[in-house]
Amino acid sequence: MAAIGSLPAALQGWQTFYVLTGTAAATMMGLMFIAVTFGSSLATKETMSSARAFLDPTYMHFGQVLLTACLLVVPTIGPTFLGGALILIGAARLVGLGWVFGRYREAHRTHRDIELSDWVGGIVVPSVCHVVLIATGGAFLMREPVALTGIAVVTVSLLFVGIHGAWELVLWMAVVVGERRQQ
Repeated sequence: MAAIGSLPAALQGWQTFYVLTGTAAATMMGLMFIAVTFGSSLATKETMSSARAFLDPTYMHFGQVLLTACLLVVPTIGPTFLGGALILIGAARLVGLGWVFGRYREAHRTHRDIELSDWVGGIVVPSVCHVVLIATGGAFLMREPVALTGIAVVTVSLLFVGIHGAWELVLWMAVVVGERRQQ
């Protein structure tokens, strides 16, 4: 495959994909605000740190998908700017996962209810996504066509990890509300 010459021209076939993923992410962010509003009575001062360990990454995944979609539909964006931005975003998100890891450990010590699927969906998969994002940023800097596929894979993966996190949140809220009603 030939090196990426004009990024807008290379992205022309991807416009619908990024409009769709950006719209999905924005919609999911809105639904998360509604879910958190309805579930706000479930959070206490003692559970806030644990709750944020699950809420913040989900919002950030959706926010990152939305930001990526916005960047990739800008008609004048260049591969150097995009590559640099992706490297910075990936590095910042990896650092942020350190905070999430600490909150997961704290929640597991306190409540003993952090399951393997929580660790995989909350730490492992996002870590892999952000490492791939950094590599994709480098590929954009080198104008490698594989970067177009790399950013699409990261975008879809984070969208689905966010959806899974949102679903887990809704299930947790339903269980806690049910337990409180029984008491």
